[in-house]
This record gives sequence, structure tokens and C-alpha cells, in this order.
Amino acid sequence: MSREWGVRGRILLDEWFAVLVLVGVVLMAVGGYATYTAYEAPGTTTEQRQVSSWEANGTYETRATVTEPNPLYSVGTELSNRPAYFLSISPLVEGTFRFGYQATDGGSVDVTVQQTLILRAVESQPTQSGEERIEFWRLTEPLGTTRTTGIEPGESTELTFERNVNRTYNRMTNISERLGGTPGTIQMLVVSTVEFEGTVNGNDVARTADYRLPVSVSGTTYQVGAVEGESLDGSTTEPFTRQRTYGPAYRIGGPAALIVGFLGLAGLAYGRYDDLFAVSEAERATLQFRSTREEFDDWITTARLPATVSDRPRVEVDGLEGLVDTAIDLDARVFEDPEDGSFYVADDGLLYVCEPPTSGLDTILEGDSTAEAVEDDGDTGDTDDDI
Repeated sequence: MSREWGVRGRILLDEWFAVLVLVGVVLMAVGGYATYTAYEAPGTTTEQRQVSSWEANGTYETRATVTEPNPLYSVGTELSNRPAYFLSISPLVEGTFRFGYQATDGGSVDVTVQQTLILRAVESQPTQSGEERIEFWRLTEPLGTTRTTGIEPGESTELTFERNVNRTYNRMTNISERLGGTPGTIQMLVVSTVEFEGTVNGNDVARTADYRLPVSVSGTTYQVGAVEGESLDGSTTEPFTRQRTYGPAYRIGGPAALIVGFLGLAGLAYGRYDDLFAVSEAERATLQFRSTREEFDDWITTARLPATVSDRPRVEVDGLEGLVDTAIDLDARVFEDPEDGSFYVADDGLLYVCEPPTSGLDTILEGDSTAEAVEDDGDTGDTDDDI
């Protein structure tokens, strides 16, 4: 069988020789280009790199002083940055807003902070795009303003405020009641509006931001929420040129494709020059015969013909396929002689015969015939009477 597959391989190589040469040329071209690009001429690329940056942000600190006697704290005790404060013992909330910035290459800016107290009633309603906040009413009160000039990186400005949450909440409740009980939730916000302008890292900067501190009342306590607002930042970049780098597809795949393509072309050239791919007509006929034999295996029985049959007048049939067609027309079987490999169909005093291409068989099937003969000897189900 190995010899047969060797012949089949030579046939394929002979038929697809031009295509294989083209594949080898393409592999060499692609591999050569990738290898040259990765190792000899990688080229350059221009990118941006950060040379300076800055960031500014605002924060709140809150505290409340105990003003009424109670079993927990002494009067005058300062409570700071608590999750909740009691309205009955520390209704006055005090806060400090601080705003500062950091920069990699220095700066000098002027910062103006304007603080406002906002009292309002709002309600969130779902919409197709998400959620919409509806504001039913709003009151604003200025809490103070400060302006600081020449602030350098690492420095900050601050502005303090204080508010009696109990009184403010009662005021908001009164407004809501006088309006007939407005829907939604009443809110108290401390808003610090920052104007940030000057020179940072050698560049002019002018930015504005709001930082909101919500204060909500729940039963006998009030809570100071998280700061709402975003930090300000910026950066300066410059272009720089660097050598391109390539991954394994170029650095490993390129040389591999080049070598495979070269070896493939060399092998094809040597094989064609030395006629290694040549296939004789006998070998082609033998392979065709073997294929036909396998195709019609169900119609063929291996058996030794008795002398009374083998001595009949012979009709030579051209090709095993024709012999099988004859057997079908005669409603008979095809018999294969295990000694000489000939095929027969017996009918009415005649013997239809098909001889295999023995010259090709001797070349291809040497070493396989013995094993097949042993196999065929086992098929003795048909007797002379069957013939």
C-alpha cells in the first residue's frame, strides 16, 4: 500500500507542479519581505508622549458642634465627618471647601470660589433615554465668595460656611406646605463654583467647575452626602519618533516562510530535473484498475475456476468496468482468480475475461500481493457448482 500511495503522490506532484511552484515563490516573497522589514528596515513611527500634566480638585470637610445637653456628648464637643448628625443636639453644620491643584512643571493661577445654598424640591422620572430630574421649585442664597491669586502647585484656597440644618429644613417644609404639598423630595445643596485661570506647565488655563455637597434630613438626623463634581486636569504632549517593532508573525514567521519556500522550490526543481515525479502509463493504468476494483468489490468473488470452465471459449473484455456491466446484463457474478489476478464471467459456454495491467502491478504492488492472496484464499464460499 505504501508503494501505491507513493505513486499517487507523484501523480499529484506532477499535476499540481505549477501551482506548488507558485506557492513556493509566494512563500519566499512574503517571507523575504517580512524578514527584511523586521530585521533590516523596520522603519520608524511617530507617536505622542506626555511631557507634563496637572490635576485640580475640590473637597469638603464637615463638622457639627454639640450645643445641647445629651447622654452621649459633652456640650461643645466637635463632631466631624460623621455619616449622620443629630438635629436635636447639633443642628448647626459647618463646612470647609478646599480647592487645590498639582502640576509637574509648576504654575501660578488665580482661583475664585463662589458658594451658594440651594433649596429645592425635585423628583426623578423614568424616560425612554434613562431618567429625567424634574425641579418643582428652587431658592438660592449666597454663602460667600473668595478669590486667591498666585496659587502654586500643592497650595490650595478654602472657603467656610455654616448653616442651621434644623431651621433650614423647617423652612423648606413650610414652603412645600404653602404650595399645597409639592411632589418630590426637598433637598439642601451647598454648591461651590470654582473659576480656575492662570498658567500651568507653561500653558494658559481657564476652567470652571461646580462641586455640590448634598445635605438630607431623615427623621431626627441629617446626613452629609458625597461630593458631586469632577476634577479638572490637563496634559501636554509632544511628538517623538521611534523605530518600529514587529511581533512573532514578522520576526519568526518571516524567516520560517522564507526557508520553507526555498526548500520547497529546491525540492521541486530537483525532483523535476531527476524525473522523480514521472509516472508511467502502466502505473496510471494500475491505479485506475485498483480504483475500479474497489468500486465494484460487491460484484466480485475470489475463486479458482475449474478446468471445465477455464477451457471455455474466451471473450476478451476491455476493462473491469465493462466486465462488471456484462455480469449485470447476464445476472451473473465476476470471479477473480487468486493465482493470476484475472477476472471472469461464465455464461452459456462462454468465458468473458478481463486481464489486469500486470506490468504496472508488478511495479506498484510488489510486496502487497502475498498478503492479498492470503486474504483471497479465505473467500471460498463459492464452489464449482456456483459457477
